[in-house]
Amino acid sequence: MGLNILAILLPALILWPSRTSAALTVDPPTDLQIIDPGHLGPLHIHWKAPLSLTSEKSCMVRYMLTYCDVDSTNCKRIITRQLKHTDGFNLNKGVIVKVRTLVKEHCDGSELKSDWMEMTYWPLIEGLADSKIKNLQCIVYNLEYMDCLWKNGANAPNDTDYRLYYWHEELEQVMKCNNYIKNQGHKVGCHFSNDSLIEFSDFNICINGTSRLGPVMPTYYTFQLQDHVKPAAPYEIKMTASKNGIYLEWKPPAGKIKPHCLEYEVNFSGKNTDWESKVLPEETTSTFLNITVKTKFCVHLRAAVNMYCADDSVWSEWSSTQCLRDYPAEEEHTIIKRNLFSELILLTALASISLTLLVGVLACWVRWKRSFSKKKVNMLLTEETKSINERNCLNC
Repeated sequence: MGLNILAILLPALILWPSRTSAALTVDPPTDLQIIDPGHLGPLHIHWKAPLSLTSEKSCMVRYMLTYCDVDSTNCKRIITRQLKHTDGFNLNKGVIVKVRTLVKEHCDGSELKSDWMEMTYWPLIEGLADSKIKNLQCIVYNLEYMDCLWKNGANAPNDTDYRLYYWHEELEQVMKCNNYIKNQGHKVGCHFSNDSLIEFSDFNICINGTSRLGPVMPTYYTFQLQDHVKPAAPYEIKMTASKNGIYLEWKPPAGKIKPHCLEYEVNFSGKNTDWESKVLPEETTSTFLNITVKTKFCVHLRAAVNMYCADDSVWSEWSSTQCLRDYPAEEEHTIIKRNLFSELILLTALASISLTLLVGVLACWVRWKRSFSKKKVNMLLTEETKSINERNCLNC
């Protein structure tokens, strides 16, 4: 009898813990909200804890939050104990946000997961179709100022008046552009002075506008300024030629960009050769080119922010081109000998010409001297003959 009871109870005892665990569930969070503070990109996500959650049932409560654009599968996922989260979003599209509850049961390592609480947020985007600007390009010139330029929308009326607004974390409220760049009276960009620039933080821009046909459809952009920096060009390039190659030195662009944040590209060529490039990603202001050329050698450089200080960069303009003449090391001795031989031939020729001229002058002088002496003797003989004749006449 005892064995029969044990045989009946044993399976029940084995299955009882799993059935008890399976029976435990946790509710999802409640009151999920997505709030736009009007900062042209950041959204605040709020939720509340499940009403059925009690401290007796759980050891630790956390929340899994995922969010992404409505047409994207690359969602961000975070786990937090907070009941809120803030991040930047692309407000040109809708946003899907999901959150669920995570509970560790009785602190034994197992975890319960609730169903998802999901919400889709659609920014208010109204305006004429294809009227929003396109191809916005923002460049931070040498960390001194920034120009953002755009092109008009494909169907934007001629009288469209675009307006740019911007915000970053150091601003209390959204600011309007106060220095528009214009082309033939139409706004095509915005100029930002140095006091408007902030690195390593999201810079949010919204461009909308009005026209006689109605409002312009807004467009949003978010980027970080350090990824759009265009340095000034390197300057004071010096070249020193040796039998082994060319040694280059230069000065980094003047301005606020730190020297260790710069990389360089050296472009060099001989008169009859194609241009070649050498990229120097590490901090430096000199390099050695192990090359030899037979003709004029030319070089110029440009700079960019390197990968250690930004995720992207814009190359500067090329520096002014510097040139010099150099010869291959293996021909240098031959060239020197050839030059010395040529100089020796020239000196010999000059000496020969000089000697010939001197001999000619001496010969002419001797000939003139002999002719002069002969004339003088003849004159003396003539006078003496005349004197004798005169004496003879007197005697007669």
